[in-house]
Amino acid sequence: MTQEIINQIILFVFSFLANLFASVSGGGAGFVQFPLLIFMGLPFATALGTHKVAVVFLGIGAIAKQKSNFAILDKRIALIMLLAGAPAVVAGTLIVINIPTQIAEFVLGIITVGSGIYTFFKKGFGTTNQQDLSTTRIIVGTLFIILVGMFSGSLSSGAGLFATLTLVMIFKLDLKKAIFHTMVFVATIWNAIGAITVGALTAIYWQWVPAMIIASFTGAFVGTMLLFKLPVKIVRIIFSLVSIASGILLIVASF
Repeated sequence: MTQEIINQIILFVFSFLANLFASVSGGGAGFVQFPLLIFMGLPFATALGTHKVAVVFLGIGAIAKQKSNFAILDKRIALIMLLAGAPAVVAGTLIVINIPTQIAEFVLGIITVGSGIYTFFKKGFGTTNQQDLSTTRIIVGTLFIILVGMFSGSLSSGAGLFATLTLVMIFKLDLKKAIFHTMVFVATIWNAIGAITVGALTAIYWQWVPAMIIASFTGAFVGTMLLFKLPVKIVRIIFSLVSIASGILLIVASF
């Protein structure tokens, strides 16, 4: 009984902090939450399903704090993330990818670190919001969303950060708006779809889910409040640091 109480406290504290930073930076909760579940004894598939159930409440917590911001959602991007991204999440969960997981994690880690370094030094990153997009840019952006959706379904972490990067660099959203889109579609809808898909294929450790849900919701609620109060410059720095740290963790995990 004592050990179970300690486990619940550990899960709550780390999940709260992970989701707090994730809601400010646009992703990264899985880099802490998912490995923690494995470290605490859950098999890979069970840890993945349990993590995805809990992290849905990262998105719900963010949405609950910023309901009024639904007006800023871009309808074209919303349709792309629903009609192209959501099926890709299911495909990523079900399709067996020939590339070994270790190689995928290593490559993603390098890209994530590089992205973090780029955004850290790119002072204008995420400060503009461009409404007029060329057809080519929309097609390329859609392809990237499909790819990120596949990652969301097949890998435990990274989808939120890559979705935010795609929304800023290709769809030209400002950083705060991009992060809010990520919270709505990736953290909430995509992860709910992934949780249902994984839950149909493997067991979920429901005993730990309530503590993780409360931590995810409250962490995201507080984090989203900070997101819309902090200057874009600070949000960019947090995003960059989370990206670099997440990429390093991915590289380490690949070995």
